[in-house]
Amino acid sequence: MSIKQWVFTLFLGLPLFGIAQKKKLVIKDSTRYSLSMIYESLIDFSYVYEEYVELSVLGFSEFEQSIPLLKLSNANAEEKKNILIVGNLHAREFFSSKFVLKFCNAFLYSLDSDKGIYPSARELLGKYNIYIIPVANPDGLKIAQEDWKGIESHKSSIDSIKRIGPFSDWKANGKGIDLNNNFDDGNFEVKHGHLFEEKPASQGHKGAFPCQAIEAKIIQDFVDSIVPLLTLSFHTKGDVLFWADRGTHAQFKGLDTKLNTVVAETCGFILARVSRNPKEYGAGLENYIRAKTKRIGVCVELSVPNGTTAQHPPNKFNSLVWQKCKNMPILYLQELARLYPSYSSIFKE
Repeated sequence: MSIKQWVFTLFLGLPLFGIAQKKKLVIKDSTRYSLSMIYESLIDFSYVYEEYVELSVLGFSEFEQSIPLLKLSNANAEEKKNILIVGNLHAREFFSSKFVLKFCNAFLYSLDSDKGIYPSARELLGKYNIYIIPVANPDGLKIAQEDWKGIESHKSSIDSIKRIGPFSDWKANGKGIDLNNNFDDGNFEVKHGHLFEEKPASQGHKGAFPCQAIEAKIIQDFVDSIVPLLTLSFHTKGDVLFWADRGTHAQFKGLDTKLNTVVAETCGFILARVSRNPKEYGAGLENYIRAKTKRIGVCVELSVPNGTTAQHPPNKFNSLVWQKCKNMPILYLQELARLYPSYSSIFKE
């Protein structure tokens, strides 16, 4: 069995067949993407754009679902900076995984087509290795979509977890831990926030100790292995960037301010204030990035608030997310490349 066949089997448990061979845009705006659909899209990318794409399994969730990792790179021998893009840490926020998928598709398409929307794609791939985790919480995504296939044996344990609202409001992983409050940034013990549950719940439970959730541990270990210069963690909703905290802001000497201000102004996002109290801001992936790796981490909240926890309808993705944010990752990469030479010394160990 080839490596590609092995990866395909790990994702879908199916024989290899029907892989698309034409370079094209395939992500559908009005479709709610299930976990299996995400896997299928990634497999397509790995075949159609094999000269740029390395697809692997980063690890397995609590319910043994694959956590996929996509690496976009080229054969340029120059030393490159690593970039990390993450979607769907929170189960119900599946606009985030669709955004990451669609960006990936559009970026790859732009590498070889003059019809692509990112004319700088080739240049940027000469500067960066782009690592993408499109769905960091596969168990939670399946629960939020009531997609029980493959996790049927865990249904009784899921039903035993305190559920706040319908399944569609599920935010945690399969064990009832909020992944974005389970990272070991040094603030876990004080983190409380405003919705926290003492025991596992569909939302609001940070866990008993840092990286108790296997998904958080897998991602944190991966971050330590590649030390990305920039991490973009996509969430839903608010049209806001959470980009800095009191404990780490000063170390970036203004680079984080310049970078995120340009993105916020260009994309029409709110630039959140520098977070002041670790009781409120700690233990997220972006917090771990800034505190422990001394690199830039941003939590991007996609789409406008609607007064509820519910995801906007799938047919709103294009108008509320894609049209507003499609250039955001590229803008981050371009601005970082422009600003980095003046700030490179702050990243020296």
